[in-house]
Amino acid sequence: MQATAANDLVSPDRREEVLAAAAECFMRRGYEATSMDDVADMLGATKGRVYHHFRSKPELFFEVFRRAIFILIREAGVHETGPGTAADRLRRMSRAHILCMMETQAFQRNLTLGVDLYRFGETSDEHRATLEELMDLRRGYEDAFRRTFAAGAADGSMKPLDPSLAMRTLLGAINWVAVWYSPRPGETRAHRETLAEEIVAQVLGGYLA
Repeated sequence: MQATAANDLVSPDRREEVLAAAAECFMRRGYEATSMDDVADMLGATKGRVYHHFRSKPELFFEVFRRAIFILIREAGVHETGPGTAADRLRRMSRAHILCMMETQAFQRNLTLGVDLYRFGETSDEHRATLEELMDLRRGYEDAFRRTFAAGAADGSMKPLDPSLAMRTLLGAINWVAVWYSPRPGETRAHRETLAEEIVAQVLGGYLA
C-alpha cells in the first residue's frame, strides 16, 4: 500500500496535475500573490504533494513557463518548415498559435507574467540565470515568425516589411487571444478551429502581398 502511494507521488500524471493547477493559480492570482498553499488547494491535496515535485514557487513557475513555450514550439513552430509559400506557412503557424492560446490558456497567460518578472522582478542570481534561459527559448520561438516574414518578402507572398516589427505586431495581436478568450457552453474543437481561422484571416491581411 505504501509503495503504491509513493508511486502515485512520482508518476508523470501527478506532476502534470501539479503543473496544471499551478498554471491556473498563477493566471488567476499573479506570480507574487500565489503561494504553494494556493496550488495545493487548487489540487485538493496537501502542500507536501506540491513540494514532492517542485522545491519552491520559482521552480514551479519556471516549469510552467517552460511548458508553455514547448507547447508553442511543438504545435506552431513546427509549421515553419512546412510546404507552400511563406504566407501559407505563416497562416498555419498563426492558426496553431491561436489554438494554443485557447486550449492551453492558463499556461500561455503565464508567459506574460514571466516576461514581467524578467523585466521588473527582483530575483536571485540563480533565478535570473533561469529566466535568461527561458527568455532565450521564447526568443527562439519568436524568431521562427521573424524568419517566415523574411521568407515571405523574398518569395513575394508577403509585403516587404521589417521582419522583426511584423513578428512583434502579429504575435502581439494573437497572444491577446489568451486574455479575452472564454469557452462557450457546448463549444467543440471544431468551433475553436473556425474561430482561429477567422482571426487569422483578419490579422494577416495587412502582411500578405
